[in-house]
Amino acid sequence: MKEKVKSLIEKNPKISLGEIGKELGLKEMDVLLNLPCEFCRVADGAKFDEIIGEIGSWGEVLFVKNTPSFIIEFKTKIPSGQHAQGYYNFSMKESNFGGHLKASDIDKIFFVTQTFMGMLSKSVQFYDKNGENIFKIYVARDKERNLLKNQESAFEELKTRI
Repeated sequence: MKEKVKSLIEKNPKISLGEIGKELGLKEMDVLLNLPCEFCRVADGAKFDEIIGEIGSWGEVLFVKNTPSFIIEFKTKIPSGQHAQGYYNFSMKESNFGGHLKASDIDKIFFVTQTFMGMLSKSVQFYDKNGENIFKIYVARDKERNLLKNQESAFEELKTRI
């Protein structure tokens, strides 16, 4: 499968993960697991606290949640949180972002580098045990649509360390 995924990327470097999945009959997580190592690194879900804590220090990022009918995107700082009653509770004292995440459901966390819509993107993607995406956090861009250098460096450092 790795060779099929690699071949599709070589034929069309702008192909999305979703398009690869449709073409090969794979879930998006399975596409990620078969990406060449230069495009993706995977961490165990048990690393959630460390990863989300680091991302919280990056400043405003792009938070994305895909549903079958809607892709929700907003720029926000990822606040710190704490575990209570089976959930990781994001503090709304630091940001307008809040919520309650069942962090124990996170199975894999992917550090993804890809070309999307003709532009390089870097994201941290969280998946559950069923291979479903929970949410994605993208390195933010400046006014010229370039990746923020400080976040890009932090992404690469965290990806290497994890």
